[in-house]
Order: sequence, then structure tokens, then C-alpha cells
Amino acid sequence: MPVLSRAALVLVLSTVTPLAAAQSKAAARAPEVGQLAPPVGEMQWIDLGGAGASAPSLAALRGKVVVIADYGYYCDSCIRHGVPLLNALRASNSRDELEFVLLTAGIGEDTPALIRSEGEKLGLVGTVGLADVEGQTSPYLDMEANGNLTYAFVVGRHGGIVWKGDPSRKREEYVQAVTNALSAVPCAPLPETPLCAELAGPQRDYVLGDFLKAEAGAQALLKKLGTKAGAENDARRADAEKLLALVERTRKELLDELEKSGGERDAERFQRALLHVRRAFPKGPPADRASSLEMYVTIQNDGGPACKRWAEWYALAAARPATFPAEKDAAGQKYARELARYAKQADVPGLETVRGWLEAFAQAKERK
Repeated sequence: MPVLSRAALVLVLSTVTPLAAAQSKAAARAPEVGQLAPPVGEMQWIDLGGAGASAPSLAALRGKVVVIADYGYYCDSCIRHGVPLLNALRASNSRDELEFVLLTAGIGEDTPALIRSEGEKLGLVGTVGLADVEGQTSPYLDMEANGNLTYAFVVGRHGGIVWKGDPSRKREEYVQAVTNALSAVPCAPLPETPLCAELAGPQRDYVLGDFLKAEAGAQALLKKLGTKAGAENDARRADAEKLLALVERTRKELLDELEKSGGERDAERFQRALLHVRRAFPKGPPADRASSLEMYVTIQNDGGPACKRWAEWYALAAARPATFPAEKDAAGQKYARELARYAKQADVPGLETVRGWLEAFAQAKERK
């Protein structure tokens, strides 16, 4: 694996941002929001903190939110911004929900032992890939395309990229992207083969949770194609139908859960399903069915108070910043006040969780 001397890396860091032409060329190969996240690449992997040293598979991590983060132990913005955020995210979320893939660039005489030692000093835990800085080893570490070594990608449970950017410049946006991904509406995973270029927009809509817009985009392509013959048109038509099938599968699974939990008068499950359906399909038959079932459960079966309590809890839990309770910042302080008000109530869902969060937050250090 090519490594850079410290002087050469400093030169790259100081000159890459102004090179707009080079960035434009490199950006063409960089993964984009809305795309299926490509494999992380082939490289040497280092076990940091007992996370394992085997190459991670994004396909195997489907169902979890994945943060792919670049860093260097010698990088100032990484140490001051990127790494503390990674540590706060890891401390605040279960590994069953949020997984991390770390990438770093070797310099000079770096060895796996040195990278492991320096990573442990920074408090990092994860599987670390040793990559070059030009995107040849991994599409996720590309100094020309990204403009900085401090960079991150957020991959949703469906396998699509929902955010990318520089945490040192877009901290709040980054945390919000992870928060949104953790509380996103469950949906069918993306197919393993990329859809045609004409569906890039509708696929992005699907990845970002706008299923109705994605559906409309796929239908528009089918209308445009009409009955045109030929292998290329058949392939485009098949891709549009794949995207429509993803939306329909998502719709069916959400409505099935709504019907089942409503029929069983399970206030907890029903309220979660109700929120998901309304977020995913705010208009049309699914929304109408959600309203009629809500009336059935809350009025005819006298489940209104229970449903209201669960709705309040789900809304509060979904608003939790992804770095809470490990990081004491302005957003965390505001959220802690909301939790404290909620905790004053009696017999509401999530009280033990809320109290645990508040205790942990009280012990967290102020963010500088």
C-alpha cells in the first residue's frame, strides 16, 4: 500500500482544497447520496479495541445504520472534531443499531501496530482499514474528492448512502443525518445491482424516505418508455419496475404490521406502525386506512390514552440526538430538559431509559 511521508501529506492537505478541477474529476468516482453504498475496498484491516480485523461487508451489515469515517492520528481536524464525534456516537448507540467502519491513511514508516496504538490513545474502537489518499484503495477515502481527511458517509439500513460530508465543517448536519437514519421508516433494501442512470433521482428519493416521489419517478419513466422495443429499453423498464416493487413491498409490510397490531389492540406496536405509515405514505389509501384503524383502536376499543402515551414516547425517542447522552452540547442540553419534563410524569413508557440517559448525560463532559 502506498504511504506518504509526513511532509507529502501536509502538502496534500494544504493544496487539495483549491484544486477545483482535480476535485471535479475525482468527484465523478466518489459515492453519492442516494446510491447503493459500494464495497469499502480491499486493503489491510486492523483490529482496534477488540472490534475485529476482518474486512467488513456492507451487504452483511444491512439492517444497521453504518458510519464510514476517515481519520488520521496526525490530522488536526480529525482529532478536534471527527474522532470525538465518532466516540460520542459509539458511546450513545447500541452496536446492534449503529456500526462503524474506520479508514485511515498511512504516512512515512507507519505500521499496523503504530496505527493501533495511536487509535487507542484517541479512544477509537472499530475495524480500521489502511488506505491510500487517492481513492484507489477505497472510494470512501479520496482526498481530492472529499477535500479533507476528516470525512464521513452515513449508510441507511436499506444499504443506500443518506449523507456524506466533512464533520469538522458540518457537525450538526452530520449528527442529524445519523439521528434520522436511526429513526427512519423501515423499507425494503436496495437491489445489489445499480439501477439505470435515469432512475438516479427516484432512487435518491427512495433512499431518503420519500417513497411517493420515488414511485412517481419510476412511473414517469415507464410512461416515457411506453412500448418501445429493444434490449436497452427492456432493461430500463425492468429497473423502473424493480423500484416500484420496492415501494410496494415497503407499503405492504408497513400496512400488514398496522393491521396486525391494530387487530390485536397492541397500543405500543400499533402506534409505532401508525407513525411509520403516516411518515411513509402521508396521502392516499394507506393514510386513509391508518386513520380508520386509529379510530377503531383509540375509540371503539378505548385504547386512546395508551396510544397517546406511546405516541409521545416515540416522538421523544426519535428526537434524541445521535450523540446523546455522551456529548454535552447545546442540542444535548435542550434535549435533556425535554427528558426531565417527561420524567416528571407517572406511568409513561420509557421512564427507565429516560432516567438512564439523564444520569449518563449528567456525567458527560462539556463539549469544547
